Amino acid sequence: MKSRSLPSSPAAPAQRSVFAAQTRCLATGLPDIASCKALACLLVLTALAPLPLSLSAEPASQADAMKIDLSASDVASQWVFSAETGSIRDGELVLDGREEMSRAFYTPWQFRDVALEARFLVEPEQEGVLACGFIVRARDPNSYYYVHFDRAQAILVRSDEGRMWNEIKRVGGLEKPAGQWHTGRLESTGGTLRVWLNGKMLFEADDATIDGGRIGLYANQGVAHVKDIVAYGKALKAESKFVIPPPMHVFVAKDAGAGAYEAFPDVCRLSDGRLMSVFYAGYGHVALPNEQLPKGGRVSYAVSGDEGRTWSKPEILYDGPDDDRDPSIVQLRSGQLICNFFSLRRIEGQEGRWKGLGTWIVTSTDLGGTWSEARQIYEGYYCSSPIRELSDGRLILGLYKETAGSAQGAVGISDDNGKTWRPAVDIDNGGVRLDAETDVIELTDGTLYAAQRPAMCYAVSKDRGETWTVSKPMGFPGHCPYFLRTADGIILLAHRVPATSLHYSMDECKTWSENVPVDTVGGAYPSMVNLKDGTVLIVYYEEGGGSNIRAKRLRATPSGIEWLPVE
Repeated sequence: MKSRSLPSSPAAPAQRSVFAAQTRCLATGLPDIASCKALACLLVLTALAPLPLSLSAEPASQADAMKIDLSASDVASQWVFSAETGSIRDGELVLDGREEMSRAFYTPWQFRDVALEARFLVEPEQEGVLACGFIVRARDPNSYYYVHFDRAQAILVRSDEGRMWNEIKRVGGLEKPAGQWHTGRLESTGGTLRVWLNGKMLFEADDATIDGGRIGLYANQGVAHVKDIVAYGKALKAESKFVIPPPMHVFVAKDAGAGAYEAFPDVCRLSDGRLMSVFYAGYGHVALPNEQLPKGGRVSYAVSGDEGRTWSKPEILYDGPDDDRDPSIVQLRSGQLICNFFSLRRIEGQEGRWKGLGTWIVTSTDLGGTWSEARQIYEGYYCSSPIRELSDGRLILGLYKETAGSAQGAVGISDDNGKTWRPAVDIDNGGVRLDAETDVIELTDGTLYAAQRPAMCYAVSKDRGETWTVSKPMGFPGHCPYFLRTADGIILLAHRVPATSLHYSMDECKTWSENVPVDTVGGAYPSMVNLKDGTVLIVYYEEGGGSNIRAKRLRATPSGIEWLPVE
């Protein structure tokens, strides 16, 4: 799974080491466009009561067949739909997942050992993954198994609390044309799961983490018709209600037209009052140029005129000849917008290999209407946070670099509104490898405080970034740190790990709160902006194929974090 810091390439051992460390922390693999979007939407379900220990441990058998009659007079009361795009019509479950995943859960019964079988057809479309999914053992919103049948793959996944993507196994190259009926089957017996398509077992895998729950189906990026649904296995009458509440998040962007993978967002307020969010758009975690996307991944943006409730259709901010990624955005007091990012260049003749091109910026003086040519400001350093304008006008940009044996944070400094940049100032890592993704905040006494992943570690500067103390642990882990001072002076530090989280400080970063969960999706790379009513909007991403950019709203007080609806 991708992180926003410099990814791995066979051409760069130092790059490989950074990405390996990120992958170890997330342990998710590298899913493609078809694989993860389903998971992010399923997380809005409310928790079920714990399953009784008396659930049957016997293998599912043909004798224990529960045929779900979709033409019964009371069938509507047996299903819970996530949106109005799901319905039962003419003896079929019809799920329209083109705009947003459409989910349906069968609520009267729950199972331990079960085989969920059904026939399904996905309507032909030019775009989208055209997926139909089968869910078993849905114990609560964060714990379940599902198989995702998309255009040509079957992917088996387990979701756990705080870690949304645990890929168990997949197979590709399937012959499963849209517009035709297919038969899918997902079995869970003891600790063994089996995936079938059209009467052929594709694979089996062992995982005994989740012991039981309800069954369900979904459609993603397409319209699915499902019928002849049968659950094989001993069922236990469900005593708890199954309620799907409205989500607390909104979507900043779902598909920017570059392959439906959106990631690494940043957000700022413009001088005209609107919010602007920039983000990476590609076809996967690394989107090098190919026939479908000749320029590779790009920087896209969306704007909001209603404090983050709704967002414009994504547009291209910058699309150079390379994979341009990990953008951040700031508007200086002068009115100039600066978007910083880094790029990866394909090594010709070597499939899947690239080299890093360092940190680049583009600028705008008309609120993003037009942008300058891109220029490189640091060759061997990379960025994952926005430029910070200090109280005296100096610009500080958090940077990081790596060598064959180590990695550390750094900062870039400009004293002329970004026209020129001084040589990077390294921050001593104290002998600990820090992939860094450095971000910096100015404290009330003028001290600069820098956070660096993954320990997490901090360092301070008393001379406006000229020199830094040796990095020391902050007391909790985290990736991709991002600072915001609220209107009330509370310092928020959002980050990834576990999942999407934040800490807050009431004493100028001397001490930090306990971890505050933001969302169970694990992409993170969060960014925050103060809203006009004194609350805060946090944007972050889901991770995985079809990854979206999300936003939530919070209020920070001395007594803690309160989550509020965005709408």
